Amino acid sequence: MLALAKEIIEGRRLSRKDNLSFFLECNLQELCNGADWIRKHFCGDKVDLCTIINGKSGKCGENCKYCAQSVHHKTEIAEYDYLSVDDIVKTALDNELQGVDRFAVVTSGSI
Repeated sequence: MLALAKEIIEGRRLSRKDNLSFFLECNLQELCNGADWIRKHFCGDKVDLCTIINGKSGKCGENCKYCAQSVHHKTEIAEYDYLSVDDIVKTALDNELQGVDRFAVVTSGSI
């Protein structure tokens, strides 16, 4: 695994054409050590934090099977219309003060 990690650090890129079956039977600790070496090389010890705020919750007309916000599913999520711009900006600024690198607003359904 460390040899593969070294190759990746030196520019090798794995592709779907590569035979990657060895990952299924390799030593997990060696795999983790190789992955950690790659992470340290490319990212160092920096972690990017990102958060989202639910700008609108529930009542979505889409029927995505996995989503609790669909009006087609019986869930007990909080339902509310769009948050105010002031609430969203306040939350974004609070996140920034806490060291969050990226902040996004998500909504259920189409706008």
